Amino acid sequence: MPLILNRHLWLEGLAARVWSGEVAHVGCADSPYTAELLAAGALLHSRLVRVARVTGIDVDPRALDLVARSLPGERFVLADVAAVVPGDERGRYSLVIAGEVLEHVADADSFLRGCGALLAPGGSLCVTVPNACCPKIGLRALAGRESVHPDHRVYYGPRTLARTLEGAGLTVTWMGSCFPPGAGLSGRFVFNPLLRVAHRALQGPVGDGLIALASNA
Repeated sequence: MPLILNRHLWLEGLAARVWSGEVAHVGCADSPYTAELLAAGALLHSRLVRVARVTGIDVDPRALDLVARSLPGERFVLADVAAVVPGDERGRYSLVIAGEVLEHVADADSFLRGCGALLAPGGSLCVTVPNACCPKIGLRALAGRESVHPDHRVYYGPRTLARTLEGAGLTVTWMGSCFPPGAGLSGRFVFNPLLRVAHRALQGPVGDGLIALASNA
């Protein structure tokens, strides 16, 4: 399984390769940390709009307004794709990015079907999630700790992520593990180098996260 060293850089490169179509970024506001990420210059959507024609889609009106005011002239849609995909958005996008969203939603199947409805024929859905198989999780468990976002509902490993995508009528075309941007000192200088060595030896899903590409079946 490939190992991506920086999730944001990889997603930025993926969006940049959409030469003639449009990109949808579902969960673009990254609530509830929108203001902090904007202030730090770390919001993924701010990077994506530099390299492609990107529409930001989110369910949180206040967070979406913050992003829209910080990026004047960009296109945004307030919508919950797990419930209703607006007619103008259906079949519109060559690439749909749902980064670090799937683990938050109550109904993964409805959410993924909604993302699939956004895709133009031949388009790709890119999903990123935290990786349940990352060795760091096991080390924390040995110490009696669980480091998890307070809004997360589920963990995904490679097989459960693939099964979830396929259960929503999608075909998985590629999968890799990844490191997040902005790792702490222990991650950059201790754990991540060790995991890179382990990956070279065994090719396992050692990264903090998983990235999957899928298409409509």
